[in-house]
Parts: sequence; C-alpha cells; structure tokens
Amino acid sequence: MSDTSVSPRVTIVMPAFNESAEIMTASLDSIAGQTLQDFECLVIDESTKPEAAATCRALCERDARFRYIHPETRIGLAASLNLGISQARAPLIARFDSDDICLPHRLERQVAYLDQHPEVDVLGGGLEIFSADRGVIAVREYPVDAATIERRFQTTTPIAHPTVMMRKAVLDRAGAYDPSFRFAEDLDLWLRLLNQGARFANLPEVLVRYRQQSTRRNPQHWQFNLRARTKNFSTRQLPRRLFGLLAIATWRIIPASIQERVFHHLLLRKG
Repeated sequence: MSDTSVSPRVTIVMPAFNESAEIMTASLDSIAGQTLQDFECLVIDESTKPEAAATCRALCERDARFRYIHPETRIGLAASLNLGISQARAPLIARFDSDDICLPHRLERQVAYLDQHPEVDVLGGGLEIFSADRGVIAVREYPVDAATIERRFQTTTPIAHPTVMMRKAVLDRAGAYDPSFRFAEDLDLWLRLLNQGARFANLPEVLVRYRQQSTRRNPQHWQFNLRARTKNFSTRQLPRRLFGLLAIATWRIIPASIQERVFHHLLLRKG
C-alpha cells in the first residue's frame, strides 16, 4: 500500500468514458510502467455502460496508486478534469487520455525538466499519432521555446493537451478549466494562463502515443475555439491575435469534408 501521508511527485488526471477493456488496460499499464514510479493516478470515469465502469474500477484496484472516481451524474470533460485537479495531492498535474499510451519515460523526463526550469509552468511534448487499423500515422512535433509558443498560440494550439504537465500552484491562482466549454477547454485555459504571464515549453521528443481514428472534428470545436479566443482577447501580439480570430472565423464555415482533407495532408506532412 502507498503512504497517503506523503505527497507524490505527480498526480495524473485521466477522464474516461465507456472505454473498452483492451484500450483501458493498455492505457493504465502504460502509466504503471513509468520509469518514475512516485505518482498517483486519478481516473474520473463517467461511463454509462455498467460493464465499462466495472472494468475500469477493477483495473484501478490492481494498484494502490490508482484511484477510481465515478461522478453520480455526467459532468463533462472540463468538470472531470477540475474534479481530478481538486483532489490531486501532488504539486505537478499530468494530463492524460484514457485511450492513449504513455511512453515509459514520459513522467521522468517532464519532472526532470520542470525541476531544472522553475520558470516554466506548463510543459508538453510530441505525439505519435496512431490508429488500430493503420498503425502509426504521423509524428507531431511542437515548438520548444516560450517565445515561439506564445506567437503560435495566436493562430493555433502549439501544445498537445494529452502530453501536458503543469504546476498545480499556477492553476490554484488562475483557476482551472471552464466547465462551460464542451470543446477547446484546453485552449481557453492556455490563453487565460498566457495572459496572466504563464510560461510554456515543449520537450523535443515524443511522450505519448495518441489514438486517432478520424481527422474530422465536431463542428462545435471551432465555435468553442473562437469563443476561447474572444473571451481571452488582449492587446498582446495584437496583429497576430486579430489574424487568428479572422482565420478561425473563416475556417469554421469551410465544409467538414475539406477540413478533413487539409488535416490529413498536414498529418502526413508531419510524418
């Protein structure tokens, strides 16, 4: 049994919803097999299928570092993340999705970097995008330095949400996710933190294998993306911010089939 009187180095917050036993097992096993073992993992399971919930609970009960949390009602992704953050005991919060796979060194690499760079508040890394039927589709890399990341935020999202590790103290000061965002909850948080002076960085290596079956996004994603940018609008990087607003406003009215082809092309170009 783990000693609950001693705070772990990292709290992993993982929302789950009706995941298959195979996928959930692979995901949790990738966490259990981390080279850095001093962590806790909070699984916030909103499964509506009793068999999926039972499987998720049983998998968590194999290891004392995993804690299963099942809200009484559906609360949504952002609120699930906030619930996990509110119960986290560690000073570092690692975000992770229940259908992805952590590379073994992920936590160790990120903790070491944040220990060496106390000025960095949010740290991400690269993604290896894969699907069950096609294998590895592409590798996504992101800018590593704070200045480039801030510029890119004005037009895109230059940090991969499933790879993020962040300081809990920063979230306690600035607030966590806005539960009213059904999509783009991460972008809303990042832009809010950026406006408050938070510093971002990415490791120049793949940290997570990201499962992606389709490149087509829900049309509401772009509505919430635009909402995040208008809600957090400021005069910093003003020309870029204005261009970003115009670009997203235009992109959201482009047919989904064309958006999908563009995303597919960009993924292949990154491979």
